[in-house]
Amino acid sequence: MLTAPAVTTNSMIEPAMFQQALSRLAAGTTVVTVMDDNGIKMGLTATAVTSVSLEPPMLLVCINANSQTIKPLQAGRPFVVNFLSQSQQKIATQFASKTGNKFAGVLYYTSENDGIHLANVLSSVECTPEHIYPGGDHWIIVGRVQDIQLGCDPNPLVYYRGQFL
Repeated sequence: MLTAPAVTTNSMIEPAMFQQALSRLAAGTTVVTVMDDNGIKMGLTATAVTSVSLEPPMLLVCINANSQTIKPLQAGRPFVVNFLSQSQQKIATQFASKTGNKFAGVLYYTSENDGIHLANVLSSVECTPEHIYPGGDHWIIVGRVQDIQLGCDPNPLVYYRGQFL
């Protein structure tokens, strides 16, 4: 017979404990890219990405409220969620950094709508922001899909327990 796990009565959840619990959920690794109104390219690594709707096609991504990337999204600029392959761990690490030119040495092309698609990814999904919601220390961006590009590599870059697999 199974017994229920111990339940804490403490209303305060420690951030480190929450982070540790969530690290046990394997997640695909993406790079979200956007260009601001001045043509400055921005991007970040994100694992909090999921589908929302098939009709119309929509997805969501959660972005730290302190990220500079949020400003162009709030202004309605198109963004691209680039799903990384196993061979792109270096790109994931580069875009997770808070310093330096994130696009240095990274192959990409820009769509006619200024969406920045990284080369050799599993797939890239170009969206326009449809809804933006506050979510604690993050913003929840719901994007309406405008374009999809499929790659050839079938092996995703997975993030699990603080490591890439």
